[in-house]
Amino acid sequence: MFLYYQNECLGEIDGATIEGPWTYGKIKPNENMEKFKEFFRAVVDGDDPSAIEKFDDALLDDDNWFIIDNEKKRVGILFQESTKKITK
Repeated sequence: MFLYYQNECLGEIDGATIEGPWTYGKIKPNENMEKFKEFFRAVVDGDDPSAIEKFDDALLDDDNWFIIDNEKKRVGILFQESTKKITK
């Protein structure tokens, strides 16, 4: 599996497991991930839930995020702001 933002691959998702709507795994980032580090820090920042609000609307648009699974199928993902988790 690979994580994408728009048409840009950000890395491989290693050891992915699926539980209902949730997909878990370790992201092995590539060089494209560097510019997204601050965004992902804000997504998981439990101390400052508003930290994500400073980012461009395109980054917050669920339609821009997806994974390509092992069968080369595109699967949309969404950010659930209340839990700060990414779901499949």
